[in-house]
Amino acid sequence: MSSEELNRLSSKEFSAVLAADPVIRDLRSRLVDRRDFIPGTFDALLLTGGDRIGDLPVLPLTAAKWAFLWVIESPFVSGKNAVSETDLNIFLFVLGCPDLRKLQIPLTRIPAEADRYAAATGLSLEQVIREIQSVIGNAFSPLAMLPKSDSGSSEEVFYDGAWLAWIASIAVKESGMPYDRVIHDLPLSLLCQLYVAWRRREGVDGDRISRPQNGEIMDQIQARVNELGKEFLKSFKS
Repeated sequence: MSSEELNRLSSKEFSAVLAADPVIRDLRSRLVDRRDFIPGTFDALLLTGGDRIGDLPVLPLTAAKWAFLWVIESPFVSGKNAVSETDLNIFLFVLGCPDLRKLQIPLTRIPAEADRYAAATGLSLEQVIREIQSVIGNAFSPLAMLPKSDSGSSEEVFYDGAWLAWIASIAVKESGMPYDRVIHDLPLSLLCQLYVAWRRREGVDGDRISRPQNGEIMDQIQARVNELGKEFLKSFKS
């Protein structure tokens, strides 16, 4: 690799590419901190804090937001239908809501209120879709530590209202917080982590709950960085 290429890969422009990449963000969220926390749940320490999707400020995905998206049949939650720009706008609108309990508009007004939320990110629609998928993946990432079902069934699991009520009730016991705060304030990733911790403590899965291996994840991150680096350098040759 030439010195010119090294300089380009050390530039702020390439750093911005890495920071915005949803694949790297998803992999980083799976790293286990030496204090045995999953980084995807650190936003629970600053419950009023948030993140950004492109230029658009967003807040953590909560159980209440997931349930709301299920009720309105968002394709990101239900898995039904193709994703439209309106679906992107609505998901981002809900994700940015500080408290759904204070939402003072009828459901029929949400598409109009959410108009151009996707455009406000400054990203392409394909990039917004990947970012939203990364948000969802991060929220449920602690469940990857659970063992696969022994039933051999390939039936798809749906994280619907009944499932949310179940893990929320466990999170209430584990955290000692009121139910409404658990579902409206805590990130969904933290609820999933509390659920996994409960299963481990109660011996529900024996010793089959696994932990992500940081070394393997770092190898995947490095491979992704290399892939993006090649694409970035190729753009200067075209």
